[in-house]
Amino acid sequence: MRSILSKAAVTLGAAVAVVSLAAGNAVADPGSTPLRGDIVGVGSDTTQDLTQALGDLYNSEHQRPADWVASWHATGSSPITPKDGAPQITRPNGSSAGINALIADGDAHNLDFARSSRYRGSNPVEANYSFLQFARDGLTYATATTTNVPSTTTTADLHDIYSRSTPNCVPLLKPYVPQLGSGTRQFFLASIGLTENTLGNCAAVSQEHDASVVVGDPNAIAPFSVARGWGVTGLKLNDIDDSVLPPGKTPNTMAEDTPPNGALSPIRVYDRGLYHVIRNSDVSNPKFDNVFGPGGWICTDADAQAVIAAQHFRAADSLDCGTDTP
Repeated sequence: MRSILSKAAVTLGAAVAVVSLAAGNAVADPGSTPLRGDIVGVGSDTTQDLTQALGDLYNSEHQRPADWVASWHATGSSPITPKDGAPQITRPNGSSAGINALIADGDAHNLDFARSSRYRGSNPVEANYSFLQFARDGLTYATATTTNVPSTTTTADLHDIYSRSTPNCVPLLKPYVPQLGSGTRQFFLASIGLTENTLGNCAAVSQEHDASVVVGDPNAIAPFSVARGWGVTGLKLNDIDDSVLPPGKTPNTMAEDTPPNGALSPIRVYDRGLYHVIRNSDVSNPKFDNVFGPGGWICTDADAQAVIAAQHFRAADSLDCGTDTP
């Protein structure tokens, strides 16, 4: 079992200082249209703030004419013009949406990477893309601070809650699931032994990591990244017992965390990798390898690792960082 405590790469004070430096001139989305040679990404809501902070810091350490990192958030005005000279596209909202936009771009390099909180899926075209791990995250279920939902729930119970359809919805529970195109949605359903075809209609759709549907509602429950839910007022992050599984489900890889959200100490959560997805043909290109690769800036720069820690994600294992690893 992985533990966030064993992954701390820097002291909290140093990490906070670096995040403040990185975010000093930060704005959601690029502040202006990225240049043609810039390294531009779209996709995951889970890592949009993290990649934004990493990009801001990278750009502050690499003066023009270096190619800067630019990242478009999952939500905001749409359409967007990803970079100079690119056609407008619908803003991709979520990991799968970002990956599909990267695939649709072909070799044009109007987009250069997709942020993803899930690993390669069943679409055979994704074999042409490398999922370069750069951090890890815990996924659990969130409730309101005052709630009718137990503080510990088994994977089998989560399967039951999310598989039900009317008129057999679970009394006193209001389950939410992220929008289509969300990597969190896909990963959560797989973790509790469901697919899109077996997800019940008792679950309502909300924007990924929208705490407003949970806070203040004692019956609400929604999948939530530990890092994204860390310290959100009125939100409680809960403990998952993976020892009780639905029929045919193999055990999940679990992690431990202790977020300041009224949780048990510690809580068990589903462990997942976080990825920057690039074309296989770009993996050996120094332009991309120097940022995303195993010897690249994100994996080896102490300030970059401090940003990851300060946003409450965990560092990737040293042998996994910058490689195509689940």
